[in-house]
Amino acid sequence: MVAYELLFRSSRTARVADFDEANLAALRVIANTFAALGEEAVLGGHLGFFNVTREVVLSDAIFALPKERVVIELLEDIEPDAEIEARCRTLREAGYRIALDDWVVNDPRTTLLPWADVVKVDLPAVARRDLRRLARSLRGGGRLLLAEKVETQEEFDVCLAAGFDRFQGYFFARPTVLEGAGMDPAQTTLIRLMQQISTEADHAEIVESLKHDAKLGVNLIRIVNTAGNAGRVRLESIEDGVRHLGLRQLSRWVSLLLYAQGSGGGIHDPLLTTAVHRGRLMELVVEAASGRRTVQVEKERAFLVGMLSLVDALLGRPIEAVVRELRLGPDIAAALIGREGELGRLLLLAEATERGEVELIQSALGPLHVSLEELQQFEHSAYTWLHALQQSLLP
Repeated sequence: MVAYELLFRSSRTARVADFDEANLAALRVIANTFAALGEEAVLGGHLGFFNVTREVVLSDAIFALPKERVVIELLEDIEPDAEIEARCRTLREAGYRIALDDWVVNDPRTTLLPWADVVKVDLPAVARRDLRRLARSLRGGGRLLLAEKVETQEEFDVCLAAGFDRFQGYFFARPTVLEGAGMDPAQTTLIRLMQQISTEADHAEIVESLKHDAKLGVNLIRIVNTAGNAGRVRLESIEDGVRHLGLRQLSRWVSLLLYAQGSGGGIHDPLLTTAVHRGRLMELVVEAASGRRTVQVEKERAFLVGMLSLVDALLGRPIEAVVRELRLGPDIAAALIGREGELGRLLLLAEATERGEVELIQSALGPLHVSLEELQQFEHSAYTWLHALQQSLLP
């Protein structure tokens, strides 16, 4: 993970945004990020890509953005006339980074390339045979090439071979099944721990498993001290950690460590980022809905389902096989395999939130008696929690 793109999504009834609405949307995202919510809560240590319209990029408001934290993304329908060229030059001279959105073959915005730090190529709009030639034509001047809407591992491989530098899409979350692939020692230990927790093994057995990998034990203590119990209790041993947390909370941290230890990208791996955010978002929704008696599930189980929903992509194994190995309960298994039951519906809501699918979100929120505004608050709270966790996992 190197950046977030912050987007505006309008209501279910809106189909086309007029200029006034688009301008308002761009300014609202900027204001929410840097005023109402705070840049650290939304972005953590990453950059933020902000979509801007012609009117916004030409306004004085653009200079309110902190240049060290943002990339100004010019939408594809902005006419590349002399006024826009001059503003791009001014922004670059002031130290801002600029991205050109949805670039295609024979794009009319070539006059803006000298001022662009990032060119975002719209992958579905470019024929595969033209991709390498297009990438070659855009290189130079220190520009980064970003392939967006990359949805499969095959598409990622093609874009990587063509010379792209950055990638945006859900390709990382699609499992590539590796027949006969083994797990590394850390993953093996964590899978064993999850089996022990799910069968409510004795605490001494769980502590012994943690002690087999000193790094896991240390990470568990550090995570719990930093993110789980900050300012209340300091845990100094694995035994203290297991005793204090209990099995339900321990399953949360073990699932987190599974991603942190097993993912190639470490604490900023997109799988870890997405899984943690899903789990925390589902937990917050359950907390609110439980008070209104519209769900009958425990928040710990909701968190676990969110965390485990990408474990097949992490391990390169079918989700059915992973569920079987972990000996998960039938409700959790049904949610992970078929998106069934209350937990499955909550997982569908989290996935729709990631994709900005407003109609699916609103239809899922109705039975829960949770508003769209509340969901947005929960989403931002989940990112704040996620970024605190990422800081706790730093060496």
